[in-house]
Amino acid sequence: MKQKTLPFVLAFLISGITALAQDTEFETKGLKGSISWASKDKQFKYSVGGRVYFDAAAYFDDKTDLGSGSELRDVRLLFKATVWEKWDAKINLGFAGGKVAAKDIFVAYNINKNSHIRTGYFFEPFGLERTESSKSIKFLELAGTTEAFAPGRNLGFEYATWGKNTYWGVGLFGDSDLNNEKGGDEGFGLTSRFVYAPVNETGKIFHIGAAATYREADAAGFGDDGKELDKTIRYRNRAATHVEGRRFIDAKVGMAESQFKYGAELLAATGSVSLQGEYIGANVSRKSGLEDYNAKGWYAQVGWLMKGGDYKYKMKSARLAKPGPGALEFILRYNQTDLNDTDAAILGGEQKDISLGCIYYINHNMLVKFNYANVDLDKNAFNGEENFNLLQARFQIAF
Repeated sequence: MKQKTLPFVLAFLISGITALAQDTEFETKGLKGSISWASKDKQFKYSVGGRVYFDAAAYFDDKTDLGSGSELRDVRLLFKATVWEKWDAKINLGFAGGKVAAKDIFVAYNINKNSHIRTGYFFEPFGLERTESSKSIKFLELAGTTEAFAPGRNLGFEYATWGKNTYWGVGLFGDSDLNNEKGGDEGFGLTSRFVYAPVNETGKIFHIGAAATYREADAAGFGDDGKELDKTIRYRNRAATHVEGRRFIDAKVGMAESQFKYGAELLAATGSVSLQGEYIGANVSRKSGLEDYNAKGWYAQVGWLMKGGDYKYKMKSARLAKPGPGALEFILRYNQTDLNDTDAAILGGEQKDISLGCIYYINHNMLVKFNYANVDLDKNAFNGEENFNLLQARFQIAF
């Protein structure tokens, strides 16, 4: 589906809902500041929403001249529907940077209240932080390890099920090239996440999980001579910020055939204190005669709800629930991402960063975030060895 046609698809669906509403008796509801409609027989439910993030950042330079400033980090338009009770659909479009970008676009069938299948364009089931909505991640940006390694949204098919203490998701995915602009064979990926949470009540949470993904390398397109270009797999991440958009560590793995990534996750909470961490490793198989490439990273963070009660848990997504209005939360995170592999002669750089954050949840729809971070880079990073600090803030509206 061409991305430029998505707004027209959205308009078509909305017009269809309007026509249906003329023949169906609906109730209009406001739920936590969102707008929704539901038929009295509960067979049909519709809602619209969106989000806007305003960011600003100031950098205290070392060697690299960093660009302090502000940006409209994200703008979204969201439409969700449930029809005949069993079927869900979601269209989530982004408009940041003056471009229309596909976010979540899928159709799901609810097998029962604890399992579903879905197909479309959405996050692969890998990791704790990557599958979290940007509305509720704790810092302005993902941990560097998550950004570098965890797969993002791709076209695919997924089955997910959850119970009292377990969650399992598994899916088969293509790549993120929605329009197949590169040509050539599209790599496929098989991804799965499993979580066991023997304790998941309010104020008492313990969760361990594992994830893995195998993917054939995607085609790199064709050269002027008509021959397929050598495939490359790339890992990179920003320096805990987005206003300064450069990636400071970056590994390009040439002559790639496939990659295997694996992760372990831990989540725990007692009362108003939480602990979260992940480890992710990556292995790239290369053409015969070349050393395979290996990289790794991890992060750990501690949270404290100074105001807002105890932490809560959602088994359906195997994550912490968002704190309620009026909550005040402090978070401390350490991240280390290593893209250097001397055996493979690929030195993408190593980044270590420590971040301190504060979130004030004004109400169900608005919050403010403040982050401080210290970033330490090795000699193989973008501009060599350096250390710098940054301050950044976000005002967020989501409904």
